[in-house]
Amino acid sequence: MSASPPHDPVPAGPSIAVVGAGPTAIGLLERLVASAPELSGTGRLQVHLIDPHPPGGGRVWRAAQPALLWANSLAADVTVLPDPSVTVDGPVGEGTTLWQWVEAVGRHLPAGDPVAEEARAVTPTSFPSRPLVNAYLGWVLGEVVAAARPWADVHLHESTVVDVRVHADGVDVELADGGVLPADLAVLAQGHLDAHATAAERDVAQRAADAGLSYLPTGYTADLDLGRLAPGEDVLVRGAGLAFIDLMVLLTSGRGGRFEPAGDGLRYLPSGQEPVLHVGSRRGVPYRAKLGYVWPGPPVLLRFFTPEALPTDRQLDLRADLAPVIARELGWAHYTELFRAHPERTALPWPEFADAYAAGGDLTALLDAAVPDPADRFDLAARDRPLAGARFGSTAELQEAVRGLVRADLTRSADPAHSTDAAVFTALLSCHGTIAGLVAAGRLTPRSEAEDVAGWWMNLFSYLASGPPAPRLAELLALSEAGVVRFLGADTRFDLDEVTGVFTARSSSVDSVVSARTMVEARLPAPAVSATPDRLVSSLVTRGVAAEKTVPDGTGTGRLHVDAEQRVVSATGLPKERLFAVGFWTSGAQVAAFARPRTNAPFFRQNDALARRLWQTLAGRAAVAAAA
Repeated sequence: MSASPPHDPVPAGPSIAVVGAGPTAIGLLERLVASAPELSGTGRLQVHLIDPHPPGGGRVWRAAQPALLWANSLAADVTVLPDPSVTVDGPVGEGTTLWQWVEAVGRHLPAGDPVAEEARAVTPTSFPSRPLVNAYLGWVLGEVVAAARPWADVHLHESTVVDVRVHADGVDVELADGGVLPADLAVLAQGHLDAHATAAERDVAQRAADAGLSYLPTGYTADLDLGRLAPGEDVLVRGAGLAFIDLMVLLTSGRGGRFEPAGDGLRYLPSGQEPVLHVGSRRGVPYRAKLGYVWPGPPVLLRFFTPEALPTDRQLDLRADLAPVIARELGWAHYTELFRAHPERTALPWPEFADAYAAGGDLTALLDAAVPDPADRFDLAARDRPLAGARFGSTAELQEAVRGLVRADLTRSADPAHSTDAAVFTALLSCHGTIAGLVAAGRLTPRSEAEDVAGWWMNLFSYLASGPPAPRLAELLALSEAGVVRFLGADTRFDLDEVTGVFTARSSSVDSVVSARTMVEARLPAPAVSATPDRLVSSLVTRGVAAEKTVPDGTGTGRLHVDAEQRVVSATGLPKERLFAVGFWTSGAQVAAFARPRTNAPFFRQNDALARRLWQTLAGRAAVAAAA
């Protein structure tokens, strides 16, 4: 697809090649187009979007995957178009969420199309399938291309980029088919990268192969060879997050199993093709369910965890210095919403409580006086590690304990009476934005930037704010009751026993050892730009055009080094003026590729800043060329 100008021919102008055509690339393109009337000058921009997958969804959101795989956000909470809450330099419109698209467009797609059938059944509080999200993204791309016509032509190339050659006059983007696209600038926006197996994974894989065992390392679940998991066999699963939920779905419903209503829950009717999944992790419980209602808000503004409120005289450690501030901030959001929306459950005037809370110190006496029911109090440690210190006399007791936690979570996530959780969720998003800004400004210690952002913080954030749709946890309960899924407990340790020649798992929750001949790593691989099968990134790093970000002691972060302007930094430490990169796999702000509407999401702020920087870079190049 290519957009052509509707008006008189315009002289050929500057060009940008964007590697990727998924949500990250679409968000950047939308911001380029938004600022075009102000910054484009007289030249007509040529934009090339290059992706081996059909444009719009990219790899993760591609249409060619089972509709059983869902997004983990409500249809009303997904957008890639900025709304008036977004504070950026470029102009913004009203925004169109996935749900608004469903109402206006999706339900009117041709009958018989599976996406159209889903669109006709979806509601604002439905969790859309990934193919439905793909259709929304494709529509957004078409709208942005149409909006670009007065100022830009957008060319879509279904191909793989294998290298980018940067030279004094521009870049040459080399394609897998041997073609070359010349451009003035290039932006790497290809989303999550694959990674080669780590040294530890290679070691396990080799020992497993020697013992005749089956081992599936980290990877995108929809791309794994799940045919290796035989019906009825015991399978150890490391990880209880979203990758595990996808695995669970594909191995149960995906193999012909069915769920039917049973009382307040579900009953699982097996097909006989399912393996038995023994799942363990550090917490020992699945991620918290996404909320099943649309919260009217308004969001609670950050008070304590803002760049301005934090010390500026030194670099900060995310765990030692900032974790207590984050906990205080989340508690502030919780109590603000409790006093505002549920005053009957409080016992002090809000101004009195707010002043005492903001003063800091031990809050025990204050909470005893102000919040009579302990269930209405915010305890981040208890939420984060619900099995901490718990010991069970049998695996049966452990199963029921975890099921009880999941049941309570499902009840809570569906009830607006607990809208404090929605306020905390939104505060987590805002805290993520603060952390992204601290990283970009170099305000975290090198160790904390390298380890804590992608480690402790993203683990906490994902567990509390990026969990599975509630219906999936209802299915997990039914699978647990049917014996298809079994919980291993907290602090699960996985090993390959050299004596018995099988995989083993044991936890701190119960005195038992589970053995199996198959193990799955239910996790996405961590970013590893120095060890990725991606030909483009490998070539750039090998030639020194790009480099992995390291901390002063030489420890690698796994992420592509970019500077504060998203320019790729070479092995010599110099930024490349014509090569930019954005995304979770870079050392820049790791923001989600989607946004929650009406939250001034970092997704839009990052894309707007980069888009305007690209326009300004092009203008500077044009001025230099004119002067010459």
